[in-house]
Amino acid sequence: MDFSVEQAHIHPSGVQQWNTAVIDGSQDYFAFCSTLSIYVYSSPLFQLKRLIAGHDKCISCLVWCRTRSNQFATACYAGVVNIWDIDNPDDPKVHSINVISPVYALDWDPKNSSTLIISTKTSSVYLWDARKEIKDLKSMELWNNRNESNPAKAQVLRWHPTDSSTIAAGNSDGSIRLFDLSTKTLTKVPPMEKGVAVADMRWDPASDVYMLVCNVNGAIRLMDVTTMENVRTYEREAHVQTISWLGWAPGNFSTCNVRTGVVKVWNVSQSKPIEHRRVGHTGFQSCHVVPGTSRAICSFVDGSVTVFDMKKKQREFITPSGHTETVFGCEYSPSSPDIMATSSYDSTVKIWDTGTMSLQNTLVGQSGVIYSMAWSNCGTYLASSSIKGSVFIWDTHTGEALQKLSHHKQQPVYCVDWSKLGSCLLASTGADNSIVVFKDDGLIHRRFVCPDAMYGVQWHPKMSNILVAGCADGCAYIFDTNEDGKAALKHCLIGHEQRVFHTTWSPMDSTLLATGSDDQTIRIWNVQLDGSNDVMSGTIGRHPSVSDFDCQVESSQYLPKDVKVTDPRVLLGHNAYVRPLLWHPEVPHLLISGSWDGNIRLWDTRLEGTEACLSVGRGHLADVYGLSIHPDRPFVLASTSRDSTVRLWTLGGDTNVMLLSALRDKRLDDHMNSGVSMLTGDASRKLNRLLKTSDDVLEQCTAIYNFFGGKTGVQDFWVCVSQQLGDNADDNLAGMGFGVASTKERHIFHKNEIVSNASARAQNLESIKMRRTSMGGGIGGMKKDEQIRAAAELYAQCGDLQKYCDIMFDDLGEHERALAVAPGVSLQYWQELSAKYARILAERLSEDSVPFFNACGKAEEAVKFYSRRAQFREAFLVAAATNMGSFPTSDSFEGGAVGEEAKSGGTDSSSFILRTTSSKMAAHYQDIDEPILAATSFMASDDFESALNILLQDDILLAFALHLATGVGGDGSSILKKAEDRLGSVSTQPRRKKSVKLGVESSHGEGKDAD
Repeated sequence: MDFSVEQAHIHPSGVQQWNTAVIDGSQDYFAFCSTLSIYVYSSPLFQLKRLIAGHDKCISCLVWCRTRSNQFATACYAGVVNIWDIDNPDDPKVHSINVISPVYALDWDPKNSSTLIISTKTSSVYLWDARKEIKDLKSMELWNNRNESNPAKAQVLRWHPTDSSTIAAGNSDGSIRLFDLSTKTLTKVPPMEKGVAVADMRWDPASDVYMLVCNVNGAIRLMDVTTMENVRTYEREAHVQTISWLGWAPGNFSTCNVRTGVVKVWNVSQSKPIEHRRVGHTGFQSCHVVPGTSRAICSFVDGSVTVFDMKKKQREFITPSGHTETVFGCEYSPSSPDIMATSSYDSTVKIWDTGTMSLQNTLVGQSGVIYSMAWSNCGTYLASSSIKGSVFIWDTHTGEALQKLSHHKQQPVYCVDWSKLGSCLLASTGADNSIVVFKDDGLIHRRFVCPDAMYGVQWHPKMSNILVAGCADGCAYIFDTNEDGKAALKHCLIGHEQRVFHTTWSPMDSTLLATGSDDQTIRIWNVQLDGSNDVMSGTIGRHPSVSDFDCQVESSQYLPKDVKVTDPRVLLGHNAYVRPLLWHPEVPHLLISGSWDGNIRLWDTRLEGTEACLSVGRGHLADVYGLSIHPDRPFVLASTSRDSTVRLWTLGGDTNVMLLSALRDKRLDDHMNSGVSMLTGDASRKLNRLLKTSDDVLEQCTAIYNFFGGKTGVQDFWVCVSQQLGDNADDNLAGMGFGVASTKERHIFHKNEIVSNASARAQNLESIKMRRTSMGGGIGGMKKDEQIRAAAELYAQCGDLQKYCDIMFDDLGEHERALAVAPGVSLQYWQELSAKYARILAERLSEDSVPFFNACGKAEEAVKFYSRRAQFREAFLVAAATNMGSFPTSDSFEGGAVGEEAKSGGTDSSSFILRTTSSKMAAHYQDIDEPILAATSFMASDDFESALNILLQDDILLAFALHLATGVGGDGSSILKKAEDRLGSVSTQPRRKKSVKLGVESSHGEGKDAD
């Protein structure tokens, strides 16, 4: 058995919600912080450049150096301040100091890349020159407020941008301190309103003496620091978070607040805002305009981060919403390998489409840390457990909490599991020392009271009345839920030296049980259970009082005689607490584990000690808490961690050998019927049957990659193949789970489907008009008017300009914009809108160039517009619509032709635009090391030869699969030879020539089965 674990995708966390000063940037980079990690992106391409394990305690602030664009500093609640150089290829941390007390604020000397000011919880403000040796903290201290009866803390620090001898500090009591480094004098400016803390303040870049100050109560003022008087006060901005000067527009500044995603633009001469700009769909956490640019780095309460060009009024980049804190659990839905749930310290459960890692729903309402989850067998309902003592049962489609249960005396509930054998029973464990077995309607069936707090619980995979749970006393207890009293306790497994945190039965061999412990070991037990396998029906009948069924376990030495347990094998390798355990659903004896050491390990459980470890996955920056695999896609592993990321991994090694064998031989017998079986699960048997019975090469290839898949873009790849082959192949893909769902998000769409898919998504968005709600996309989603606008924009992109105009005019009241686009429909339609406009006041609108490009026959400009911003999918959508003849031509207005008379598709020009856009999209994905998406980009415009050339360099197996499915690349012998050469362990055996359904004769060569 030779398996490795390789990271395939990382989904970043959201920005933390504890502190606002955790985003900043330079002209070349920007960064934001989760609780413990730092995400650094390059500005030109908006690629994740580095993910840094920043601190051991919550990060409190981040500030970018103003003289070096590659250098920034961070601080944390442990008092550690680090200076980072992100261009350092080895260790990016170049300087560090510990000021002992939690750090509240930082700022750089505007003329020195090694000097910082630091404020702390102890009311001290320090000056740190990282080039000098520090004797003690006292020598660094500029001032402190400890002589005050209620010492004020400096929550905001601002070094004067031109006079580096002046430092300003905004304090928790609302006062401001001005410190002169040259004279060592401290001046106190009294608060505008006593006790109302300073939220933010900024020196005026056009003046040496003016400063903008805002307080947490929304008061905003322009202050002269020489006279300590307010030059002007402004209309209060409720819940204001941050304030920024707009350097390209002297006298203008912006504010943002936690209630809305709107930036307000002000001028110092006017007391009210002069402009409102919608940037996000939820309230702001923070917003910082990078000096010397018009770029604002914005963070939001849903955890997303947006780069917004204030001057162009355009979003340049947005991170997906994610958890903003430690992610504890991850569980694939039984109904689909593309649906996964995650639970977090941030008190939310999120439902993801793992194909694109797009957020489908956020379940909100359960308070406290959410430790674990369990799906119902149907994949519709989800149970979650909380540190506050509750278990919620959710309808994941509606987001409604159907049950809110408190069975553990308000003590933390550490784990919940749903029986997988068709029963309606769940089990939960908690700090109240109990295991509670209950129905999905909340009624308790059994309560087992144990010697200490209970942790990981799991139902037996073959016996519906048996469960196991780990205990803080170092034991694992096995119970029969059909029994009461002491007869319910079947066995106690003794061996671990510290608490048993997780327990899990093998789905392949249900006599095998794995337990993981704080003693850093994993133990594999062989448990032979006697007795019947009674399946609990959906109706239990009378529900007696809980006390009737209580089982008090008085001692861990109680050992029933009807259970045989062999001495466990002990697996060694982790150097910290062992947390999640997961048996592989196909490969017998393959176990996967995670630990506080941040590593994921693969184990051959037939071995012992350190020799049992097959591979180590190193990627997470902190404790690994969750692992999950879907049985239908058994070589893709999901993991979650204290570093707040969700990661997808592929299992390599023998997997690639089996993949080539399946593609080449159209069977898996050699890996299922050998002396040491590799594949023994239901999914592999189903795949093997299909390979033997189907004559459709496309169906075979898609089924193989659905089983072995996991690489980014594989699903898009096969959908493009199906579109090239025609409608019948599309039906086959739908049956395999690769069909084109009308509104499903993907990375890349084929030219034949991208317009219809966009139109369907627009209709789905527009349907919000029929609902009696002001919200559209649920928690963290778009509001109603935003969703309607998004629908209109999609209609414009895919060529339905009349629908775009109708929505803009009738639903959103943006009449000028509708009138400007209307001639692209017809002059008569334009005249009708003009008549309506005569009776309605026009509203002021922000610029949106794309509909105008499309309406006036300049669709190629719209394509260029998107391409320049690396929005290649939108560029390809417009290019495909142009090629289909959805837009007027550029010369149509000269002859007076409009509407259908002016439209022409499939011209040399439109085909060239399509091919060029496809090529640019491919180049983009090559630049970011996504060869499958690059190849699929060419395939989206039917350029299969270019796609094959990319795959020949980066993924020879997929290149061979493409040849088998489409015939591209000649007879394929050279491709097969390259594949076999790259996998030295695979040799060939004689085979007959086989005629592929595509009508291309393929000679598969001679060979023998893989070892």
